[in-house]
This record gives sequence, C-alpha cells and structure tokens, in this order.
Amino acid sequence: MPNNNWKRNALLLGGLIGAVIGVAAAQMLVRQAEASGDEKALTTGKGLQIGMLILGLLRQLLSL
Repeated sequence: MPNNNWKRNALLLGGLIGAVIGVAAAQMLVRQAEASGDEKALTTGKGLQIGMLILGLLRQLLSL
C-alpha cells in the first residue's frame, strides 16, 4: 500500500489547492459585484469563458 500513498497525497493536495483557489475567486467576484453595485456579476458567457480557460490551464499542466 505504500505505493499508492503518493496518489492519495496528490489528490488531497490538489483538492485543497482547488478549494482555496475557488474560495478566493468567489471572494473577488463578491467584491467586484459590491463595488459595481450589481448583484449578479457573473454571466453565463463569463462563466463559460472562465471554464474554458481553466480547461486550457489543466491541459497545459498535464503536458508538463
């Protein structure tokens, strides 16, 4: 079982980093919405753009 230990650690670390980045992004979105006085700052188009950017980033990370 020691062989799979690195896999578990990589998954836990990746999940933790993803959660922290997600909370930080949500916080920035809330601040932007409060500053502009708009309640809904994230549109469907913006969400799709962000999703595609994240997928591109993941593809680049996997090719390292």
